[in-house]
Amino acid sequence: MGFIWHEPRKRILSTEPRISISQQFLSLNKACIDEHFKDTDRVKIGYDESSSKLILVPLTKDMSGMKIIENQNSTSRYINAGRVFKNFKLVDADSKVKAEFRGDYKCSWDSVNKGVIVDLKNDKVK
Repeated sequence: MGFIWHEPRKRILSTEPRISISQQFLSLNKACIDEHFKDTDRVKIGYDESSSKLILVPLTKDMSGMKIIENQNSTSRYINAGRVFKNFKLVDADSKVKAEFRGDYKCSWDSVNKGVIVDLKNDKVK
């Protein structure tokens, strides 16, 4: 009798910058960190309601803003954005991000505003 063994696969990391939105957090994958946020640990976050776009502007280390938190068990980093989501009215009655906004998004650099744009209408991956 010959057994065939299950070999767990490593999770495939995206090589394109992506930002994930969950109930309380914005997660930035390694490609996003390396390309746009390598030299900082703080961002300023804005929202354009008419176009449903978020912007994350990297700040210099001495400026105050939202902290990008490093997870020791992951290559991605995250921002505790519960208050941000509530301020931008992206939450439901339970103060959790609405289901239509949760997921992975492609993101792109906006040279005019010097930040990373996340189009919540058109750039959802999952």
